Amino acid sequence: MVTPVKLPESPEWIERMKEKAYNNMKNHESCAQSILAAFMDELGMNDPMVIRAAGALHGGMVSSLVCGIHAAGLMVLGLLVGREDLDLGLDGLLPIVTPAQDLIKRLDERIGSSSCKELTGVDFTDAEAAINFYITKENEKCFGLVGEGAEEIALFLKELEEGGMLFRHD
Repeated sequence: MVTPVKLPESPEWIERMKEKAYNNMKNHESCAQSILAAFMDELGMNDPMVIRAAGALHGGMVSSLVCGIHAAGLMVLGLLVGREDLDLGLDGLLPIVTPAQDLIKRLDERIGSSSCKELTGVDFTDAEAAINFYITKENEKCFGLVGEGAEEIALFLKELEEGGMLFRHD
């Protein structure tokens, strides 16, 4: 059975996602958790274990690899259309494959890269470089990127919904 996923109808919700994610990042750090928390709050999802699961995704998986904005986008997409039961097998995964690929491309175009190191210039496996990134307030450039990323994720989801492509297998 396929069930459509409904997003908030308010035209302001996309801007709220941008603002919430930006403020979460500014006040609490962690790009991935900031975006995930904004969407979960807006969509009425309350599961601290999901936020916890995103804990090691900031700073490019704490290794300057995949940007946490991209990781959070995929987690949000997974919360909405991902399979809930492993027994659904490949059929349960198929609805997320193309949208996930498209979302990554859009985020790359919007913020410039899917590499945390390319976006920040920091190797987070180097403790001194990571500390310096925060001390010099270079981390503040990530606040805007997180807001931009959250807005792009929301726009993408809205387009999927409008095209009848935001659904999950039950």
